[in-house]
Amino acid sequence: MATEDVPAKPRYSAWLNPSWVALLGTVVVALLLTLPISTFGPGDHEKKSCGNALTLDLERWRSSDSKESWDSAYRHCTAQRIDRVTRAVGVVSVTVLIVTVMAARTRRR
Repeated sequence: MATEDVPAKPRYSAWLNPSWVALLGTVVVALLLTLPISTFGPGDHEKKSCGNALTLDLERWRSSDSKESWDSAYRHCTAQRIDRVTRAVGVVSVTVLIVTVMAARTRRR
């Protein structure tokens, strides 16, 4: 009985290991938490930055005469901050799940 030469297939799993997945998850979480959040100011047609998911900076709206515009900016920025933190928690959860499955798979082999 003779053996056949079979062309090698690319091994994507060779470079895809739990360490790289954890690093990618860490980078995505860091970006989600540190990228600026922008919202519309009163009467503006361009978005203004109101901080990021970790800090709230509403200095641009303090000078406005209307308390309603400051309240509106506060509500919009807070909602976007909560959304960003929720996304970051989701990314952490998915990253931990994938790393655990990959580590268990590697251990089985």
